[in-house]
Amino acid sequence: MTELPKVRLYLFTNSYSGKTIAAYLKDKYSENKLSGVIRRLAFTLGINYHQLQKFIISDITPNCPYRRVPGKIRIYLEIENELGRLKEEKLDDYLTAKEDYHNQLLYPAIERAAGNSLTNIANDREFQEKLQEKVRKYTRIYYQVAYRYKLPTIRIVPFILRLIS
Repeated sequence: MTELPKVRLYLFTNSYSGKTIAAYLKDKYSENKLSGVIRRLAFTLGINYHQLQKFIISDITPNCPYRRVPGKIRIYLEIENELGRLKEEKLDDYLTAKEDYHNQLLYPAIERAAGNSLTNIANDREFQEKLQEKVRKYTRIYYQVAYRYKLPTIRIVPFILRLIS
């Protein structure tokens, strides 16, 4: 496996979208039908079928292909982790349909990840200015990584689920 597919698989299995898709498929399909659906998903995403099957069925995530994770990928993963945390908080606070919050989670997740990277700023105005700058940077990086590795974003997940169902 060349470098790009390894990184794509690693990022997908550690992303909010990947975890959401895996949980949905395990809940919806029996083991007999799950294999065919995973095959379609692997083809759709351009990910190795056997590795994807290990992730979905056995919850085995691949190791990072890098010794030191590049900054842009680290930022992408931080945002994805914040997405998971926000979703849990939203669903705990408001026991409503999961679909209501998909469009309202990405920006707060980016803002949280950007805010977490800022330290030792005493002035609120300076913090706000730096936060806005970081949010723009993190948003750009998030979409650059998603585009480069052809990863589904939170907005694409419902379309992928309909496509493979």
